[in-house]
Amino acid sequence: MADFVHLEWGRNASSDGFAATVIVDCLSFSTATSVACGRGALVVPVADRDEGKALAVEIGGVCAGKRREDGYSLSPPTLMGLSVNDVLVLPSPNGATLSALPREGRVFAAALRNASAVAAYLKVISGKILLVAAGEKWPDASLRPAFEDQLACGALAHMLDCAMSPEASIARAGYLSCADDLHGALKGCVSGQELTHYGYAGDVDWAADLDSESCVPELRQIELGGKVVNAFGDVSRASHGRSKVELTSGFILLE
Repeated sequence: MADFVHLEWGRNASSDGFAATVIVDCLSFSTATSVACGRGALVVPVADRDEGKALAVEIGGVCAGKRREDGYSLSPPTLMGLSVNDVLVLPSPNGATLSALPREGRVFAAALRNASAVAAYLKVISGKILLVAAGEKWPDASLRPAFEDQLACGALAHMLDCAMSPEASIARAGYLSCADDLHGALKGCVSGQELTHYGYAGDVDWAADLDSESCVPELRQIELGGKVVNAFGDVSRASHGRSKVELTSGFILLE
């Protein structure tokens, strides 16, 4: 059973000693990943879009574009057309970048949309759980802590209901103070205001929709198109009667 939860920020967060690490980028990588994996797709995180486009060609996937472009993007509603066997290469400067860093233990992605599902899955993992709040970046590329990521981390800490660090405890308290109006809280925070200003208020609504997904995206090493990549896939599907294929890497690819 999970016996302790801690929260750290950004790319310098160490996962040493943790059985599982959860990447939390509520606006928008983790929310987008929860929607894509909830449709049965695989999500390959990459930091750079040009790199992502080339990789998508190699592995037979599709690379998400910018919000203002047609097609798939970090905007959650654009991902509703994905389905089982689709492979989405998802560039992101925060959540995807953090997902690509080496970690000790298992790696998951979570947001408010799938908080309960991920927390329930993590509860049966023995050891300590690390929540990594992605945050944003200031113009000089330094970390800008993001309210929405602390909020989602607080939801996970609350739902895990185990011993926690002061950092996780204060995030939990923040979540509980906003739990009755998550939509208002996300719309009022700086990142929510920025998305609304650029015409993506709907993305904020999707991100605030607590427990609207039941998927548990876990990062696994799989082979696609003859190339080994790390991809998030919904491991909860194994308990839903879906078929599964064992890969030579030792990970499981759900079909």
